Amino acid sequence: MNPKRLLLVSTLALLMLPLAALAVVKPLRVVVPSLMPGISCPRPNMCTDSVAQIEEAQQLYADGIAKAAAAVGPFQRVPRVVFCTTPSCADLFGLGRRAAETVGDFGLIVAPRGWKTFYLAHELIHYRQAESLGNLAVATKPKWLIEGMAYSLSADPRRPLAAPFEQWRAQFETWHVGLGGRDLWDAARSVPAY
Repeated sequence: MNPKRLLLVSTLALLMLPLAALAVVKPLRVVVPSLMPGISCPRPNMCTDSVAQIEEAQQLYADGIAKAAAAVGPFQRVPRVVFCTTPSCADLFGLGRRAAETVGDFGLIVAPRGWKTFYLAHELIHYRQAESLGNLAVATKPKWLIEGMAYSLSADPRRPLAAPFEQWRAQFETWHVGLGGRDLWDAARSVPAY
């Protein structure tokens, strides 16, 4: 292949890679939610498929941020949240049966059944974990730390949770009590990856 043609093909491939990622990995769509059909972003950090419910979403957002920040400290950046009011919106972002999902420190998506403060606080804690520990660390640290922290510090009222979530919450709570005055994030960084 001649060098000019190779350069053209390589450039096209690089330009198509982000589009392919958005097509295949649906949760990544939280990066550019306003490009998705039926989604608008009436607030800089809030998107939805129903502008009529933006006030309710805004109150939920404020409550979730307050609860999460009180538990794990202030956010470094304002998290972007997509509030879905319909199953088709949740499907657009690949949520399936989940109530909500965080995509690292890029943002989060809330399904219709996830419009509860503890669900949003749980996901915002994951967002804060990505900010403090890094996206890779969130994927490689033990589940008892990552999920246990989110279930415990979001004050999830469901007790007991199904296995293994309840065990992860209990293990985190035991570890957390043992910290004494040690900073949560410094201690979490010292937990080895699995």
